[in-house]
Amino acid sequence: MLFDLTSPGRKNVIRVVYGLLALLFAGGFIFFGIGSETGSGGLFDGLFGSGGSTADQFEQQIEDAEKKLEDDPANERALQQLAYYRGQSGSSQLEIDEATGQPTGLTEEARDEFEAAVEAWSRYLQTEPRKPDLATGQQMISAYQYLGDTGAAADTAELLVEPDPSFGGYANLAYLRYLDLDLKRGDQAVDKARAEADKNDTSQLKQLADLRKRVVKAKKQIAKQPDSEAGAESALQSPLGGLDPGGTVPPTAP
Repeated sequence: MLFDLTSPGRKNVIRVVYGLLALLFAGGFIFFGIGSETGSGGLFDGLFGSGGSTADQFEQQIEDAEKKLEDDPANERALQQLAYYRGQSGSSQLEIDEATGQPTGLTEEARDEFEAAVEAWSRYLQTEPRKPDLATGQQMISAYQYLGDTGAAADTAELLVEPDPSFGGYANLAYLRYLDLDLKRGDQAVDKARAEADKNDTSQLKQLADLRKRVVKAKKQIAKQPDSEAGAESALQSPLGGLDPGGTVPPTAP
């Protein structure tokens, strides 16, 4: 574990962090698809994968993309496909709770695939696509979260919603900024969500406001801990990275 739990003060820090994470995960899945008015392909789908897929299912697509890149390393379409299918392969290799069907951990195979997906995504963005592929971007949000880089997950969500502004896209962006404990930019995303909202979005805006209050409260509690050392502070900036080295996914709130 990243934390020494023998200290009573540090135990309180961890209790606050994990309680906040449970809240964030439970609250974050209520929103719509990132950058999409249809509501399909939302964050929940990206995070938990399509279910039932195996890495073998994506081998041919990955091989085809890599072959194209051997001849043309800057092939935009091939890089997009490589990132997408690497992300799909990673999602399919997560540890799954047989009783619930939900992911419970990050295997080494999944980690390797997510890292390869992120590398391909970075190369894809270097080609300066006119409009980054939405489905691939959602896969990258998932990959970044499992790799513990919630800031990059939020940056990706912002990249996706900018060319196609929507209430759901900005609501998801706000959620991710709050997950990264970035109140300032979370608030900015909420303002943009509000500008896109209609009367049917009132409850979601209220949930974001409630979520912000919890984040503020949690950060104040964390700041009061006398022995929250640099390691804990670093983990708080990337909450998924504050889990054990095996990458266990925090439980959702009951």
